[in-house]
Amino acid sequence: MKRDAKQIAEQIVTLVTELVELAGGRIRISTNEHQRSLGKREKDMSGATGGLRILSEEGYFDSPKQLPEIIERLRQEGRHYSNATISMGLLNLVRERKLIRFRDKGDKKWKYAIRR
Repeated sequence: MKRDAKQIAEQIVTLVTELVELAGGRIRISTNEHQRSLGKREKDMSGATGGLRILSEEGYFDSPKQLPEIIERLRQEGRHYSNATISMGLLNLVRERKLIRFRDKGDKKWKYAIRR
């Protein structure tokens, strides 16, 4: 009867949990996946895309905005990035379905707004 390491580890965790409960304590098990997800949340607010996410959470995209307006607002916040970097960040948020983009009929430039 051959058991793999995962089965043995699960059995150990179960036994340790039972011992802690018998002793009247509580146990908190942290997994690598949980730690990775915490690290990812911290990363989400870094870089140009992170700055755009912050603006989105603040409600900046409640009304449609063009790229130059967005760049200026990020600079006011102390986030200086190239136009291409900000454009790519906006496109990433559109792909994540956080923002929508559309062309204005008058000047035919992209405008970005929060997806509702």
